[in-house]
Amino acid sequence: MEAAYEVFTAAGYEAAAISAVATRAGVGQGTIYRYFGSKREILDHVIDFGVDKVMDSVRPDELFGTAASLDELLETVRAAVGRVYDLLEREPRVLRLILVEAGAIDPELAQRLLGLEAVLASLVAGELARGVDAGWIRADIDPEVTGHAVLTLVGPALMRELHGTPDPRARERSTATVLRLLGKALRVRKAAS
Repeated sequence: MEAAYEVFTAAGYEAAAISAVATRAGVGQGTIYRYFGSKREILDHVIDFGVDKVMDSVRPDELFGTAASLDELLETVRAAVGRVYDLLEREPRVLRLILVEAGAIDPELAQRLLGLEAVLASLVAGELARGVDAGWIRADIDPEVTGHAVLTLVGPALMRELHGTPDPRARERSTATVLRLLGKALRVRKAAS
């Protein structure tokens, strides 16, 4: 799987050759086809492998269900974003494979990626609802809608990563901006006296 991941992220799906995957894995091409019926089937597993890498960077177990305040949640999010940027430093093409190429291959993969967004938005919504219930996130938000909105706020920074040279200052600026927006939108308002 690692060999296929490396070949697909380096060459892109269309240009990736099964022979290159076999060579990289140190096996014969027939061995690849013993486990996978087609290049497209390999792509499914490569996408899963890439998504797992991103999720390992995010560390959902540290991100969801641990914060006891909005400030703690925002710091946890900052740390998760930093880990994702670290992954992109090591493997810059993973984002292109997951966000661009996979969605363009066929409608089934595009639907899978939309499903992934829905799962992530649901996790965020659950954390927001937990904060509302605990009283450290304002009660007048809609956690489900806000969960999707949070993911949408990350989009421009990810697109900048796809189109340019990584810039640590731009990364920090965009992360700070998103966290500032979230802080202002989610913080419990003090009662007027």
